[in-house]
Amino acid sequence: MKLTKKCEECGSYDLNLDITRGEVVCEDCGLVIEDHASATENDNAGTMWGEHGFNTPTKDESKIKTGSKGNGLGSYIGKPGEAKGKWKILSNINNQGIKDMHPMAQATMDAAKELAGKDNAMKAKKVITLATVPLEGKKAKALKEVASDEEIVLPKNSVCRKKTRGGSTQSNERLLALACLRAHQERTGKINIDWPQMVEGTGVTLKQVVDAAKVVMKYLNICEKSGLIEMRADRRTVQFELRVTEISNTSLRLKHLLDGLDESLKSIIMDDYNQRLLRLGEPTLDASPFSQENIEAKVLCAILFQIACESFGVEQGRLENIAQAIGRCRNTIKNRLKALRQKVASGELVDFGVLSKNH
Repeated sequence: MKLTKKCEECGSYDLNLDITRGEVVCEDCGLVIEDHASATENDNAGTMWGEHGFNTPTKDESKIKTGSKGNGLGSYIGKPGEAKGKWKILSNINNQGIKDMHPMAQATMDAAKELAGKDNAMKAKKVITLATVPLEGKKAKALKEVASDEEIVLPKNSVCRKKTRGGSTQSNERLLALACLRAHQERTGKINIDWPQMVEGTGVTLKQVVDAAKVVMKYLNICEKSGLIEMRADRRTVQFELRVTEISNTSLRLKHLLDGLDESLKSIIMDDYNQRLLRLGEPTLDASPFSQENIEAKVLCAILFQIACESFGVEQGRLENIAQAIGRCRNTIKNRLKALRQKVASGELVDFGVLSKNH
């Protein structure tokens, strides 16, 4: 449905009302100007995601599925252009508190479940809701009071812009879902995601996800000050949780490099590798003798894994893949290992034998 309103960003009049998604989108610059399926101050996660929801649009834009507490207008109300009066009544009813499942919120949640699994998606559910659904009433007022003169931009409106080349609604949903997942991970450290692997085949880059997550984080910080979301975990707690996740994910990737070896040999190598981590007190932020060496967790894992493999005669060909598995060059691992061994030899470091081969 074309509108006569002007885009506030580029000045274009080429605006389109997407009734299914409840959005007004500028066809020229992609700005999401309005979201008609907004949340009122009485909203909660249950109604937002379809529980007890009424008047939920079906895929056919001309029909509305009603629940037992329907709107009394019947299931079929005609096409939007043919039944403006009924659409207006439905809009007023929605504003009075009868909630629909929010299309973009649900689409983002579905994308999060598809990409990261249901467990991770559910952990980020509140973040996804805040990032996609405009606030109204007391919540919106509280947000404005905290923001003062700072412009408040809903992450969905900022992140989800139609791309001029090869863009799609699906890529926007995926980008927003990944941004919400990463933002929640940065706030709590509780989501277990291997990001380089996660973005493969999604049509978005890790840089896009990082940039989009910054937008979400900025909005969440205002929400936190407004009391709309729990406080962010302290930095040390988040860093520790992220290190636990990085070591776990890196160890899994490294283990795959042993595919094809005898299972008993594979088990021996991984046990040796895990024992080396244990002797260093990993995962830890400051209890390891290497804590002051500023070594990335995945680089440390690669070093210890290489030594474990060499201890049991794994051919050099497999070891060449270690650097690729952690996204670093081969020289990074070699140089860090060489520097650590020099410090151990000079007495500057105590390594508890983790840098030495067993045989």
